[in-house]
Amino acid sequence: MNLNFFDHRETIAKNLVTFIRKKGYSKLSLSKLSDISRPTIDQIMKGRGLESEQYNKQIEKINKTFDLPDNYFINPLISTSPTTYTCPNDCVGSERYSQIKELLDSLDNILDIYSLYLK
Repeated sequence: MNLNFFDHRETIAKNLVTFIRKKGYSKLSLSKLSDISRPTIDQIMKGRGLESEQYNKQIEKINKTFDLPDNYFINPLISTSPTTYTCPNDCVGSERYSQIKELLDSLDNILDIYSLYLK
């Protein structure tokens, strides 16, 4: 199957955030596992900044890394657990109160630093 992921950027961005939160990854650990730069991961999560061909290659790389079907991030990801996952401040359509944003941004940074020490 050869999908044009670029046409589904907003859905993919939301589903990628859900995926990494459910799996316990940080942006940095996703970057290391998939061999995609951290800034590129940020751009994917924002749903902008990459050209169509490059965007499609990066999503294919993520799918291959985790052995996921091609359309995995295009279909809505349904959580079967009652756990609520937060969205990083730069994902599509998210807004946070300033104090909550500051706390969650700090937590994201701590997780990124911690992931440096993981193999």
